[in-house]
Amino acid sequence: MEKVRFGLIGTGNAGEIHAKSLTEMKNALLMGVAGRNSRKTFNFAKKFHCQAFSSVDELLSSDIDAVCITTPSGTHAEFGVKAAQAGKHVMVEKPIDVNLKKADELIKACEKQKVKLGVISQRRFSQGVKMIMNVLQKGEMGEIGFAGAQVKWYRSQTYYDSADWRGRWDTDGGGALMNQSIHYVDLLRYFVGPIDEVFAYCKTMSHKIEVEDVLVGSLKFKNGAIGLVEATTAAYPGFFSRIDVYGKYGSTALVDDELEYIYSVKGKNFHRARKRDEKSKTVSSPHVSYELHKKQLENFVDAILQDEEPLINGKEGRNTLAVVVSMYESCKIGKSVKVETL
Repeated sequence: MEKVRFGLIGTGNAGEIHAKSLTEMKNALLMGVAGRNSRKTFNFAKKFHCQAFSSVDELLSSDIDAVCITTPSGTHAEFGVKAAQAGKHVMVEKPIDVNLKKADELIKACEKQKVKLGVISQRRFSQGVKMIMNVLQKGEMGEIGFAGAQVKWYRSQTYYDSADWRGRWDTDGGGALMNQSIHYVDLLRYFVGPIDEVFAYCKTMSHKIEVEDVLVGSLKFKNGAIGLVEATTAAYPGFFSRIDVYGKYGSTALVDDELEYIYSVKGKNFHRARKRDEKSKTVSSPHVSYELHKKQLENFVDAILQDEEPLINGKEGRNTLAVVVSMYESCKIGKSVKVETL
């Protein structure tokens, strides 16, 4: 197989990001797309020079090798299982789904059919994240005692009104935590390890939606470290995202997905001062660059061609989802909740 032939399910913002990525990759070929709206699907296919399919079933019966699923969050596992049963490799946008049982069903379906399963968490592929992981893996920061994430973003009411699935528990699965800050929960897990227990509070402050637009939570990692999460889409006009990791011998920070600093008394000190007038577009807009998606999709294609596991497989996506749903459960019952990880 020289190129992996992809089909795309979904024609929204995320669909465009996947399509742009696939059309620039040397080992991938975007063959076709299926969506809910036939006219929009036709226009999407015309824009990206691929075939418009009348249904998901028709797409899955074609000679594609893999699919990217960019539909509303609550449908990811449903379409993923269908794709796996058709013998197609599966890449789903984050989250893997909004329900752990459905996520587990998707993982089992892919294992049974012996197809690859990947879950988008593209920020793991940023240069800053790679530099931090390099220092952590060398042990230059020593035992980690604390890790925290702040996501002080803004989304307008127009954003939530732009699609009928946004801001609903059944289709969106949650708000500021599930839809935006899940990326940073994933990075906390990536940097420090499995999260064992959580306690959280949330509320809907500034939007007419079912789900939360503000959440704060505390974390207990399995290795003994503790942490915090602050997630909001109500911080007008949008400020920054930040991850801090503190170890026995040093500390590091990632701000707006760029390395802010690494200090270590055990290794080489590194400091990068960012211009304070810089601001990521992500803090106030859902429109993001596709470069990191492209890097993750390249990793997924390599996994298919070389018969290896992708960096972010179904288990990784599922265990990040487990932290998120546990935080929502804590909000409901007012108690700490154990995280069910695989």
